Amino acid sequence: MAEKSKGFVIVASKKKNFYSYAINLMDSIRDYHEEADITLVCEPWMLDERAEELADNIIHCDDHYRAKLWGMAQSPYDLTMYIDADMECEHEDIANVWDEIKDHDVVFSELTDERDYIYAERDFDTPEGPAKFTLCGGVCLYDMSKPIVRDFINDWWELTKAQMNDDWWPEGYSDSLKSWDQFSLWWLTEKDDKYKDLKIGIFDDDMRWNYYNAWNWARTRPEGEVVLRHYSCGLDKDGYLI
Repeated sequence: MAEKSKGFVIVASKKKNFYSYAINLMDSIRDYHEEADITLVCEPWMLDERAEELADNIIHCDDHYRAKLWGMAQSPYDLTMYIDADMECEHEDIANVWDEIKDHDVVFSELTDERDYIYAERDFDTPEGPAKFTLCGGVCLYDMSKPIVRDFINDWWELTKAQMNDDWWPEGYSDSLKSWDQFSLWWLTEKDDKYKDLKIGIFDDDMRWNYYNAWNWARTRPEGEVVLRHYSCGLDKDGYLI
């Protein structure tokens, strides 16, 4: 059996700053894993020579607010590690991330009660009672060689697009959840029978792989060294950094 292809997918759309962050992320991955295979998904108007130097593949997307999900579905790799553009690699274990797939189909970091002091909206009401998001989409390791995973990643994009376009929304749920791809992720993994057998895993010592800069280090830290630091809080996402 041929070895599965492996690579990283990073998406930048809508705002120039996300492209600048993606460039920084790719550069930091190369610092610790020079041989990494990286695909950058971004809008054509953003591109400059830096992308050609750092990315092995470049795929053009549109300016959809959640183009990340479309980009995830375009992965040219079997084993794919998606990473939000506003992150930075700071450890050589990035080269070993593929070991985390184990016997899972997809692997996420986790949203937990003790970490929720930085989350914008995690708890919500459903017709059946209270619920909460438990999977974080900031990073995702997935095996696109499996048809069920290809379907899942594509359906995550299509369902998110439908809810944001008001083409689909379940009765009894707050409209405030429509902008969150966390909701479509929750719906597919919790409500859709098609994915009841999808093998979902959590990264070992998962904060290493998605450490939010807003966490209090004295209160919330991984057991090992941080591999990927997430700067979702505090970055200028509206400006035009060069």
